[in-house]
Amino acid sequence: MRKFLVLPIIIILSACSSVQLRQGIEGQVFWVSGNQMPGPDTRKPSSNGIQRELHIYELTTIEETSLSAEGFFSDIKTKLVAVVSTKEDGSFKLRLPPGKYSIFVKEEAGLFANLFDTNNVINPIVVEDKQYAWLTIKVNYQAAY
Repeated sequence: MRKFLVLPIIIILSACSSVQLRQGIEGQVFWVSGNQMPGPDTRKPSSNGIQRELHIYELTTIEETSLSAEGFFSDIKTKLVAVVSTKEDGSFKLRLPPGKYSIFVKEEAGLFANLFDTNNVINPIVVEDKQYAWLTIKVNYQAAY
C-alpha cells in the first residue's frame, strides 16, 4: 500500500519543481570612457566588461527618484525587486517573474542609468513568460560623444 502512495507523491513533487521561474533578464555591463567621437584616430578606447552590482526595481519614472547634478539617481520610491552582481566580464543572469522593471548600476556616486523611454521610464526592460530578456548596459558617464 505504501508503494502506491509514494509514486503519486513523487509525481506531484516533480510537477511542482518544474513550475519554477524560467524567465528573467540576462546581459552584460560595459565600461565606456574617453573620446568616443569618430575621427582619423581609429584607436578609440574600447569597451570592457565590468563587475558591478545591479539594482532591479519595479518600473520607475524620473519623477519617482531624485537625480543629482552629476546624473546619478537616489531615493527611488518604487520597490526594490532584486540585487545581482555581474561576473568579472560584466555578464549576469537573473530569474524574475514576468513584468516590467527598471535596471540601475550601483556606482560610488549613486545609481546610474542612461536610457529612458518616451514616458520618462528609466532603463525599462520587459520580462515575458518563459523568456530571458537581453540587456546590454553601457556605463558611460566618463565618455565624450
